[in-house]
Amino acid sequence: MSKCKDTIELCSVSKSFQVDGEALWVFRELSLSVPQHEITVVLGKSGCGKTTLLRLIGRLDTDYSGEIHYPVNARTAFVFQEARLMPWLNVWDNITFGLKRREINPGQVEELLSLTGLSGFSRLYPRQLSGGMQQRVSLARALALKPQFLLMDEPFAALDYFTRSNMQEALLNIHRSTNCGVLFVTHSIDEAICLGDRIVIIDHQQVKKVYHLRERAGAEAPLSDSELKEDILQTINS
Repeated sequence: MSKCKDTIELCSVSKSFQVDGEALWVFRELSLSVPQHEITVVLGKSGCGKTTLLRLIGRLDTDYSGEIHYPVNARTAFVFQEARLMPWLNVWDNITFGLKRREINPGQVEELLSLTGLSGFSRLYPRQLSGGMQQRVSLARALALKPQFLLMDEPFAALDYFTRSNMQEALLNIHRSTNCGVLFVTHSIDEAICLGDRIVIIDHQQVKKVYHLRERAGAEAPLSDSELKEDILQTINS
């Protein structure tokens, strides 16, 4: 159970992999709070452990030391870089794939179709959809699980600029509509600034810095996006 009813808390989490008989450390005593109702974006150089962090929080990897506390009955769901749809299932069946038959509510599925911009496409198959549409199906499938926290691993990285921009706007609308907490991994600083309520920089097995963008909006002399981007770059490269 979490000390805070709507926050996932990582307390002194350490994680390593065995390589040629030696421990390769990803995290050492890492602590981080992931609040629900906010979009937390994770930035860092390749190999810093961003995907590993998602796997730990999503309970896909339980081989670590330290503690991860969750709100009572908190449910997480993943959206990956690849849509990972079942090619033999249509959009409707892909969205409901992770549900038991008694959990499928046609009205709620229709709401998800509308929320993700998929109304009218429910009978199409993945091969008939663009990459952006496939990612919308993947997002709707995750939301069908009614998660309190959505874990997203560079879900828009493979999309072209215009499709990526549309998907970012769709995610912001979905977040406002559902109040689902989002932990979003990206390599793009621009995407982090566009989406994040908070930006977390990971480096050298630790949380290096956290930017609170909501507080920035209320500051007397808030940083512009270009100033914030420059500061983030300096933090990552220092």
